Amino acid sequence: MRKALIFLVLIVVISQSFVFAQTSICGIGANLVKDPYNKKVFVLKTFPNSMALKYGLPEGAEIISINDRKVKKLDINQVTNLIRGEEGTKVKLVIKYNKEESTIEIPRAKFVLPEKVQNKFEIHWKQIAPVNARIEPIPQNMINNMSKKWYAEVVPFTNYWLARKAEFKNSYDVCMSYPASEQNACLINLTNREINKTAQDRQLEVQENMLRQQAIQNSINAVNQIQMNNNLYNINNNLRNINNKLLY
Repeated sequence: MRKALIFLVLIVVISQSFVFAQTSICGIGANLVKDPYNKKVFVLKTFPNSMALKYGLPEGAEIISINDRKVKKLDINQVTNLIRGEEGTKVKLVIKYNKEESTIEIPRAKFVLPEKVQNKFEIHWKQIAPVNARIEPIPQNMINNMSKKWYAEVVPFTNYWLARKAEFKNSYDVCMSYPASEQNACLINLTNREINKTAQDRQLEVQENMLRQQAIQNSINAVNQIQMNNNLYNINNNLRNINNKLLY
């Protein structure tokens, strides 16, 4: 779980790209991600009031092609550019969902991704979780079709922070059930406790990384020692052969 705390920052930067930004852009209203290992492109999320949602594009679906162009060899920015276009024109998608391929056409429309309104809970949670932990649940179809390596790096991390957030929300609700004069003290204690827990996670991550690096170095040293022993064995054999020839 904790080993992905640092790595997911790279995953988000490399593989995830919003199809829409905080400006009016013509597209379908979906957040796409690309598996860095098997190169598959998935629909991570469809936004509220989007054409993707209206036309039934399922979250977690693998996108095979866009307007008859295969996407597996494209980077996520190229995929995004294929999605965008003139308002009213259509995007033809071949998708794979629950092992079945189908074709869906979605008209492009202007869309503005609304800014997230942070309530009191979100303000406290923001102090606890690393920036890259503010992530969406991963759709099951995407989990079923992502590479094993990416699964190992992303899914435990995602599940861990979703569980942490749910636990924090339960404790937060308990604090909010107290009299108003006691709520702030309760929330401060709760938030500080969770911040310390996150700091401990990071310390463990550093320790685990050091242990992994040491294990890798030990393996390299062992291989080098075996190679050295083999070389000495071969040298001794050659010397024996030379001696035998000299004797005869």
